[in-house]
Amino acid sequence: MNNKYPSEKWIQQIIDLQHDDGSWGCFHTLSQPTKKQLITTEQALRRLRILGLTKDDDPICRAIRYMEGCLIQPYPTIFHEKKHDSKNYGDLMLAA
Repeated sequence: MNNKYPSEKWIQQIIDLQHDDGSWGCFHTLSQPTKKQLITTEQALRRLRILGLTKDDDPICRAIRYMEGCLIQPYPTIFHEKKHDSKNYGDLMLAA
């Protein structure tokens, strides 16, 4: 990461929590992160956006590819935290 962002320390802390698949674990904030998962994908993306990153920055690009992959699956596995109509719920959350 270069020094184009004044809040680079905070950005790096969020990026360090990103999983290899591009997510930060559970997607939805209501999944209530635990000590093993300190932040959800939704929270990470919102925070990175507030800190100045865009869809052109690598961490967000990776997350977008992850979400696009989830959208094309018949049953996204990341939305197991919601039991009702998980396919529709997942599609709507990813599309938002």
